[in-house]
Amino acid sequence: MSHAAQTVGIIGIGQLGSPIADNLMKAGFRVVGYRRTDIQQFVERGGVAAASPAAVAAAADVLLLCLPGEEASRDALAGPDGVLAGLKPGQPVIELGTYRKQFKLEQAALLEGHGARPLEAEVSGSPPMIAARKGALYLGGEAALVEACRPVLEAIAEKQFHLGPYGAAVAIKLIANYLLTIHTLAAAEAINMGTRAGFDPQVVAEVIGQGAGTSAMFTLRGPMMAARRFTPAPGPFTTLEKYLDLAGAMARELGCATPLFEAAAPYFYRGLHSEMAGEDISAVIKLIESDSTPLTPKEPQ
Repeated sequence: MSHAAQTVGIIGIGQLGSPIADNLMKAGFRVVGYRRTDIQQFVERGGVAAASPAAVAAAADVLLLCLPGEEASRDALAGPDGVLAGLKPGQPVIELGTYRKQFKLEQAALLEGHGARPLEAEVSGSPPMIAARKGALYLGGEAALVEACRPVLEAIAEKQFHLGPYGAAVAIKLIANYLLTIHTLAAAEAINMGTRAGFDPQVVAEVIGQGAGTSAMFTLRGPMMAARRFTPAPGPFTTLEKYLDLAGAMARELGCATPLFEAAAPYFYRGLHSEMAGEDISAVIKLIESDSTPLTPKEPQ
């Protein structure tokens, strides 16, 4: 079946679902989608709007779920005109959302009970990274289903890792975001230190970003910190909240020592519960700056 002849359905066309839908359309898929509000931009870019989650499921050869939380996911599946009412026997359903592992397993069992074939695909990468196909997909589920969905998965992201059965991918996603938290705070510390040492922060971002001390988060967010460019936010504090909660809970459950995460997480919770909540997490540098010792003005020569 050619891409042009295959329809991919997507429920949840928000900050992450939007670039995913765009990538699918660029790859030649017909994309049918549902969003409760503001779906016009999706239509203007070539998508086909559906009236309900059930209608998306009925129209799709492969169905993607990309919803922000467990309640939204539950409503989309089992609510009025939900996905379960439109599923076809053997239909692949790719879950892109990050939720508690137990919840994901329950949703997968519900889909299987209605004849669908669920696949877990955790997305690693900011929306701009996904738009450029520079993110990665962490996959959990049957190997045969991964292969059957490969054209769709490759349209979303160039890098893919099959990690085991359904539920395995969310653990890796939480570890990745656990590190994202630490690395973003480390980047803020470095930019702040360089600035206080007398360097232009943009020079710090450029030079450190090319050396041994860099990281993906330093490369992405160091320049944002240097330019004080916190909006529009590719990754606001509000989006990070569930990852902080879930990663912390997973670490405690596994009995892990977490000295760096324990130092980093409170900064992001502070940002979350402040007027910065809608800004990108790179704005955490403002908290690092406010916690630093005030600089003593230099005496005139």
